[in-house]
Amino acid sequence: MLSGVLWVLVVSSIGLTDDLHTLKPSVFLESSIKESTINLCYDYRYLKTAYYVSLHAEVLGNKVIPSCENIIDASRIPLLLLRAKKAGIPTLPFIVTDSVKKIITEIGLPVVVFAVNPFIHEGYQIAKNKSALYRAMKSLGMNYKFTVCAQTLRSEILSVRSIFGKCLTTDEKTESLTNKVYQLFKIPLCKLYIQIVEGQTYLCGLEALKENELTKAELELVSKEILLISQQGEEFSV
Repeated sequence: MLSGVLWVLVVSSIGLTDDLHTLKPSVFLESSIKESTINLCYDYRYLKTAYYVSLHAEVLGNKVIPSCENIIDASRIPLLLLRAKKAGIPTLPFIVTDSVKKIITEIGLPVVVFAVNPFIHEGYQIAKNKSALYRAMKSLGMNYKFTVCAQTLRSEILSVRSIFGKCLTTDEKTESLTNKVYQLFKIPLCKLYIQIVEGQTYLCGLEALKENELTKAELELVSKEILLISQQGEEFSV
């Protein structure tokens, strides 16, 4: 019980390390439980089970983390970057287009290219020359049918796993960025793509975690965060 609010924790095949009260998504989706809900799943993409968990909670009138709006915005790279930039989270110059010429003219090479279409959800491609850019746009744009999101590439693309805005890293700026992204989108579990340039961490993308991708230490962190929230009795905010 948190300040008079009962939390419903929805877990999908996640082996938590403590004896926490949980409900499987299939059970929750058939219920009419009207309580604030933490949707704790690996894959929050649109039309995946986790998306329907949040949608069901909203239909019931529940406060839910994450909301359907945040799920959709976080999974679309341009919306992710626009909202992040507006919130003061460091991002690099990017463009959404189907034109190789426009990318080279406005962004320049090299670039990192992410898909925007609804059929490709994972990964990115690096283009250091014009030929590589054509190949990336053909692949991620499904034979040029869709636009792509191209971002300036100024360093190596790194990935960090975010657990309630925390990550197992010693880099303070990366940890700060991870927390800010969580506070903005409230995605409990996800993978962030970043670039670190001259000591500054920049957000490049967000991706769903694969099942069993979390390490034992990260699973312990998930449980710790859930217990901490419960013990602190913080007000439920979405």
